[in-house]
Amino acid sequence: MTLGLGALRLDAPFRALRRPGRDVLPVYHPQRPGWSVALRNLALLSGIVLLAVIYGLLVAILPPSLLVAAAAPLALLALLVVWALPEAKAAPTGSLTHLYTAFLIVFIAWPNYLAVAVGGLPWISMRRLVGLMLTVILMICLSISRAFRQQMADVFRASPWLARLLIGFFIIQFLATIFSVSPTDTIGRWVHATFTSTAVCFATIWLFGPGGKSVPWLVNRLALVVFLLMVIGVFEARTQHVLWLEHIPSFLRIEDAVLQDLIQPHIRGGYRVVTTYTTPLAYGELLALTTPFILFRMVNAKTWPMRLMWVGFDAFILYSAVLSTARLSLVGFIAAHALFGLCWGIHRWRNARGDMLGISATMIYPALMVALMLAVMFVPAIHIRVLGGGAAQASTNARGEQFHMAIPVIARRPLLGYGPGQGGGAINWRTPDGTLTIDLGLVALCADVGVFGFLAWMGTLLLSIVSLFRAGLRDVTSPFPPEFAIAVSLAVLISTRLVLAQADNDPLFVILFGLSLATLYRARLRDRGDRIPGGTSAAGSAMH
Repeated sequence: MTLGLGALRLDAPFRALRRPGRDVLPVYHPQRPGWSVALRNLALLSGIVLLAVIYGLLVAILPPSLLVAAAAPLALLALLVVWALPEAKAAPTGSLTHLYTAFLIVFIAWPNYLAVAVGGLPWISMRRLVGLMLTVILMICLSISRAFRQQMADVFRASPWLARLLIGFFIIQFLATIFSVSPTDTIGRWVHATFTSTAVCFATIWLFGPGGKSVPWLVNRLALVVFLLMVIGVFEARTQHVLWLEHIPSFLRIEDAVLQDLIQPHIRGGYRVVTTYTTPLAYGELLALTTPFILFRMVNAKTWPMRLMWVGFDAFILYSAVLSTARLSLVGFIAAHALFGLCWGIHRWRNARGDMLGISATMIYPALMVALMLAVMFVPAIHIRVLGGGAAQASTNARGEQFHMAIPVIARRPLLGYGPGQGGGAINWRTPDGTLTIDLGLVALCADVGVFGFLAWMGTLLLSIVSLFRAGLRDVTSPFPPEFAIAVSLAVLISTRLVLAQADNDPLFVILFGLSLATLYRARLRDRGDRIPGGTSAAGSAMH
């Protein structure tokens, strides 16, 4: 009896193969023959094995620069899986908020060169790792939640031209990547930008629009990280090298030659503080872009101790800018305060009828600007720190040469440029020791993505400034509306990008763009008297 049962078990697969097909009612699927089902399963298994063999061979024989392209089908498959997810009642917006906060901290406080480098592949940095997780969660939110998609569309409809320009820039950036002079190099840069910039921009739009997060929420976290960097900068100025120079673990060491080049001391008439950045200019740009938000918190502080704390923070930024010796940082700091005074005066004049302080500040503004210009021109200490001279004159001359060399280069490929990160190589300006470099940020952008990409980027920036200024004037509930802080920071960004092309702060730029769209959406709700996400109705807030 036992033998008979064993024979039955051994014969079971063959009986399944010999099973004939069977007709069913038209509303059901016909049952396939056993041999047909077995062949389909075998074909599926063989296809998976063949694909694995092909990818194994590609990894073995292809150079590292081509492995990103080889991984494209897998990325498309992952996107297909996310797109096919079923609808859900709620999106994982809590995870999106936590990852956004983590990214804001990591991209500023963690040195980008402390990363895992494997066999010539792109660095696995903290910025890329957190950005990848943020991108995945954002895609899941868009895939499974109709409400999330509708809320994003509502933000875009609130400022349609601004949304078109921003999305148009991202599309042009992708096309410039595909049609670049070296797609194998630019595809990797585009993927990096997607994780660390594009996804962060759209996450900002939702979080600070329908998501209910406020500008003070962002400023508090940004100020905390910047304060940490400024404290590090004070100690770094004393030791005259980055504090972790001798304490980098082996698994975070990239190529020794590259690492030593990135963290070598910057000396020009004295040590130049860099903190977690690779150049003092990028660190100085962060300080300049942060200044308007510190002024925003200072004016809107509820108590005098809090106001004095923000005044001290503002003074600490100035001191840190001096330690960096970056002229763009001091220029941005001065521009932020000058534009702050103008915006504050006009807003008070418009909304505080009968008050002489606002009209006086506005009318005296031209005289103050003339005095500031005279100080910059004729006070030697200010002139050198702002306009250059002495040891800094060489960099000023170099930027002039780069501009003249860039014009014919851009004219040769005006539509889509040379591809992300390729503009500097096309201009091919080199330092006396042979190092390839480009300092003019706006020129490099035009060479990278072409004239249309440049116009889309500048259009987004300029339209944001104008729209935010107009929206801020309509806000009667705040002494210095958040719209002004964002607009002033974007204006400072123009001054820094005139002389700096380094991409370290690119995530902060797109955060400002996304914050502009989200804030204009909230301003529209406020003007209509609708409930603002994360707060009360506009009428209720005015009463308070």
